[in-house]
Amino acid sequence: MTAGASISQASPLADIKQVPQDAAVRQAIRELGEQLRPQLGHARALSWEQVHQLGQSLLAQLSLGPQFLGFAMVCVSNAFWRSAFEQVPLNRRLLLLPHCLSNRKACAGTYDTVGLNCADCGSCDISCLKRRAEALGYGVVVAEGTSSVLMKVLEGQADAVLGVACLDSLEKSFHRVIELGIPQIAVPLLCDGCVNTRAEIDLIQELLLRHAQGPQQSVRGYLPLLRQTTRMFAPEVLAALLAPHRTSDPHAVGPVWTEHVALDWLREGGKRLRPFITLATYAIARHGDGAFEPSVEEPGAIPISVQRAALAIEVLHKASLVHDDIEDNDEYRYGRQTLHREHGVGPAVNIGDYLIGLGYALIAAQSSALGGQCVADLLAKLAEAHLDLCRGQGAELAWPKRRANQLRAIDVLEIYALKTAPAFEVAFYSGLRMAGVECDRTVLRRFSACLGEAFQISNDLDDWRIDDRNKRAQGLDVLGERPTILRALAAEAGADTLADVLTQAAALPPAQAVDRVRQAYLQSGAFDKAQKLYGRLRQRALDDAGRFPTPQLQDLMRFLVRMMLPTEDRIDARPRR
Repeated sequence: MTAGASISQASPLADIKQVPQDAAVRQAIRELGEQLRPQLGHARALSWEQVHQLGQSLLAQLSLGPQFLGFAMVCVSNAFWRSAFEQVPLNRRLLLLPHCLSNRKACAGTYDTVGLNCADCGSCDISCLKRRAEALGYGVVVAEGTSSVLMKVLEGQADAVLGVACLDSLEKSFHRVIELGIPQIAVPLLCDGCVNTRAEIDLIQELLLRHAQGPQQSVRGYLPLLRQTTRMFAPEVLAALLAPHRTSDPHAVGPVWTEHVALDWLREGGKRLRPFITLATYAIARHGDGAFEPSVEEPGAIPISVQRAALAIEVLHKASLVHDDIEDNDEYRYGRQTLHREHGVGPAVNIGDYLIGLGYALIAAQSSALGGQCVADLLAKLAEAHLDLCRGQGAELAWPKRRANQLRAIDVLEIYALKTAPAFEVAFYSGLRMAGVECDRTVLRRFSACLGEAFQISNDLDDWRIDDRNKRAQGLDVLGERPTILRALAAEAGADTLADVLTQAAALPPAQAVDRVRQAYLQSGAFDKAQKLYGRLRQRALDDAGRFPTPQLQDLMRFLVRMMLPTEDRIDARPRR
């Protein structure tokens, strides 16, 4: 479940995330949740607001306190999804288990980028549940959160999820799946604490077996469109989309190498937000509610010309990342070495340039399908976004040689608006333009600006969190002397102090330098101020979402805000030891 403002302002989040320790109380809440099923409907996934309201209603009927609201919301969600979940074949389901169920002292498993690779040593409940699930045909992932599970679902490896996690993890991940249309059942851990936790093993084993005959129930959501976006980057589909622009001469060694490395980079990692925005905006603007049907995944549902335009926007984004990594001297992206670290600066610059050319070529080639005027409009918008990006990057590169007290929050937000917002705006615009739907340009620009600025602030805060999977350390923006919203807010709160700290930090080892700056940010209130600014921008984006031309497009914009900009309680700038 995602905690909304109504909760975070009314009471501490921990107060609503207790699991009843009395089995009879848990069962009473579950049974009452099941009684709601006839009135829930199944055409469209429940919103967080609906689940929250129904959870409160359950507790009121049972005269239970708000500390069990999180558990009650899970029960409501399970009741909604039960029929759809049970109709999915066992071999098309995933079981998600938390690694905190393992016996830390005896565990023989190893970790990779996905999660824990269980060694089946038998020292904990994970081994037993894993063997049982796999014998039934389930795929099994042992990890925190839903990133690994979502990728398997988007790649078409599974159609339903049985997830076991603490209520805190469910709160942080629920918003990512609730509206996608993925049948899901959740089993909250009886206690958390991240080490040697306890679960209702008998209930999990019972749920593993639940299956109902009949046609699979369809719940409208964004999953078909997300899968369509993911499918575009499968090797055979990507090759077909790029076929007119591929080198065909087998003896052209240099061009083939450049192309090979560029396309490998294009397939690698990333959230692929921009192509999804383009495809989803087009499909919803053109087909309305029909865009949520599974048929949108079928060949021809979204024209090849539209897919190539969406791909072009991602190609240009990936080109900017190659150049950005060089300019920032970053070592890693997507858990691997950056291109300039792997191949050298010269080849990396050339690969980025190749991708820029490829992006514009993809759009220019769609004149016969989209019409000359449409293509001209798309190219003009892309060029405008490209120029804004370069202006923003230039402003960022100009800052390191200046004193810290010259940096203002408004300057940083202007850089963010130039670097990030135009790419989102062009993705929205392209989908609408190809669908032939007009939108207020002012609303589109303002919505994209709020989205882009808040997205960058979230990245600034994330820079202070350890990410072992992506090989990131904390405080890389400080070490790279980049202008961030945190640095600007700290400078405005005490410019001379921050300047002195940064001067002293430059002579310290990296870890000590980062820790010194963190303390300055904490003392100046920069983290708290950044979180509040993030919240205001997020709310403005939600407000502007209601100004798009159709209810379906308004719903899409709200969905994107919730997906791209998690609620404030997710952001934690404290160091992880």
